[in-house]
Amino acid sequence: MTATHLTVAAVLALALATHGEPAEPRQHVTALAPKDIRWSTPPEYTDGRQRAYLLGDSTKGGEWVDRVRIPAGSRVLPHTHPHAEVVTVIEGTWYFGLGEKFDEAKLEPYSAGSFIVIPADVAHFLATREGPVIVQVSGHGMFRTHYVGK
Repeated sequence: MTATHLTVAAVLALALATHGEPAEPRQHVTALAPKDIRWSTPPEYTDGRQRAYLLGDSTKGGEWVDRVRIPAGSRVLPHTHPHAEVVTVIEGTWYFGLGEKFDEAKLEPYSAGSFIVIPADVAHFLATREGPVIVQVSGHGMFRTHYVGK
């Protein structure tokens, strides 16, 4: 064998040794069927609401996606969040209003499939009426709620 053949053979042997086995994927798939979603009641939810942490951790920051289940006949008083909140209505009709005072006349209905983006620090309030509602919320940063006037 010539020096060139030996060099090519050595390069091929090295390539096969380092690439012979497929590398483990660095990313993984997150897939949850409805039955796999784990609901909990955070301490600040004293009105029957529940939250499911789907991706990331909204209590610690970073990118996250959660779901919130709100019982029928609920009201959430005016509040703000320090970061934008992206909301998709998954189930039921979510009644949403803007302002620093809860005003039933300002509530607009958003049925399943609706998409709402609430900018940071915008005072808003919500209600449910005829049935429970599930919304999917996502954002970036630690999720916090500041109730107006408190």
